Amino acid sequence: MFLALLAPLSLTGAYNFILFHSLAEVFGLGVSFTIASVVLNSRGVIENNYLRVLGVSYLFTAVIEMVHMLAYQGMGVFSDGPDLATQLWLALRYVQAITLVVAPLAIGRKLSFRTIIAGYAAITSALLSLVFLGLFPAAYVEPTGLTQFKVLSEYAIMALAALGGVLLYLKRSSFDRRIHLLLMAAVLMFILAELMFISYISVYSAINMLGHLFILAEFFLVFMAIVHTGIAEPTRLLYRELTEREELFRGLVENARDILFQYDLFPELKLTYISPVVEEITGYPPEEYYQNPQGPFCGGHPLSGWAPGKELNLENDQAISTYSITNRDGDMVWLQISMVVERDREGREARAAGIARDVTEAVRGYEQLQLAQHKLQLLGSLTYHDLRNYITSASGYTELAMRTRDEAKREEFLTKGRNYLADMSGLLNSTRKYYEMGQVPPDWLDLREAVEQGMSSPDLGHLDIRVELPEVEVYADELLLQVFHNLAHNTLNHGHGATEVRVHTVESDQDLVIIYGDNGPGIPVEDKDAIFQWNFRSRRGHGLHFVAEVLAATGMSIRETGAPGLGARFEITVPRSAYRSKS
Repeated sequence: MFLALLAPLSLTGAYNFILFHSLAEVFGLGVSFTIASVVLNSRGVIENNYLRVLGVSYLFTAVIEMVHMLAYQGMGVFSDGPDLATQLWLALRYVQAITLVVAPLAIGRKLSFRTIIAGYAAITSALLSLVFLGLFPAAYVEPTGLTQFKVLSEYAIMALAALGGVLLYLKRSSFDRRIHLLLMAAVLMFILAELMFISYISVYSAINMLGHLFILAEFFLVFMAIVHTGIAEPTRLLYRELTEREELFRGLVENARDILFQYDLFPELKLTYISPVVEEITGYPPEEYYQNPQGPFCGGHPLSGWAPGKELNLENDQAISTYSITNRDGDMVWLQISMVVERDREGREARAAGIARDVTEAVRGYEQLQLAQHKLQLLGSLTYHDLRNYITSASGYTELAMRTRDEAKREEFLTKGRNYLADMSGLLNSTRKYYEMGQVPPDWLDLREAVEQGMSSPDLGHLDIRVELPEVEVYADELLLQVFHNLAHNTLNHGHGATEVRVHTVESDQDLVIIYGDNGPGIPVEDKDAIFQWNFRSRRGHGLHFVAEVLAATGMSIRETGAPGLGARFEITVPRSAYRSKS
């Protein structure tokens, strides 16, 4: 298109040079103002100071060029001589040549548009003042033509342009390759034009016209570079940055170990996004959530702790809560939800976005701390008074034995003292078991294996033990084995006449009930609750109290439901979240 316009423009020079010159200058002015407009309106996008300086320079050189066009010989606006137009042309080319040197040096420096504009405004005003006040040296004298100042100035301008080209080449890493080639070609056109302006004699000569054609080519190349950078390139850059940011955001969201989600709350509850890690945590893939946000797996839903349709308990439209859900395998998972609600213009809850973090291990760790604290409190309260009483009693009987002269009495006192020491030893053995409780974090244990190992003691050999348990696992302390060991020894020591033990399970109200029963004499009604207390009758062993504490550590409970005369029956209730099928 440029060459198509250049050809008829050249033909006008053969018909009328003034017409050619005017059209060429108008084209140059249009390009200059366009370049300046693009740069000024793209100042938030163009960060390359070379293009900034170049664009601003074209705004002010266009002013000098417009005055030069009006002052050209034959236009009749100013004096009809060629000197004024030639002086203005030199001023214009000096500014452009100095710009080619300054622009590369400005790359990487902090320069505001105000500073650049103020500098060029000052230079342009100074040069125009020098020319119109008659202080600028003469550039064209008739009939000899160009003055020595004009010729030397052209050489100086070419030297500055060449230096600018070298600096531009050295700064090529700061440019897109295509833009850099366009700018280098523009510098070459600048130098070729100056070569033409050194040798012409008449302002209407063909060499002068050729110089103007090179200048038009220079303007066109700069125009392509600036427009490409200010319009086409920023658009491509903008979409590239958006794509990169989208990939970065998607990578962060989809690889995060927390569930990120967003819901539309109005006019209906609708899931708009949930991160893929939800499948790893809950067992349900994102597709199932999208199909039915409240579906049949609501127990595994990140928002299952919040019932849709009810008022949100939010403070400043923000909420943080922790609650449990059941994953696809039936395991309990604790989630901490941080959620923010956005409201529409009518103040309605329109959208909810949040993060769900799996804090199951943290909750279990907290439970372990609570267990440890409970254990310390228990040990402190149980052992201090008992040990003190045992020591006092043993010391008292020892003192009596030392004072009496009766051998029978001495033997009686020593025997009672030894019995209190034995009680003390039994108490310490019991507290050692409490110390071990919770020492190892709870885990999923095979119920049948735990029961069989706990009841495999050789001294239980005369009991007929039947274990009728399903293939299930329970979340429990490893001392669960000791629970069934203690129950079996309770039958052995107190179930006089018992010959068989049966362990089986039933499911009730979503809980699993493990039933331990024997065919002994059973437990009197008045003792059913007391047997689990620390101070029940004999303090040796405290077996059933220990059993209750071990089970309570992981949310289980035990009670005695047998009928006196029909055998003991202990029911251990396991909550739904603490057992699962092995399959």
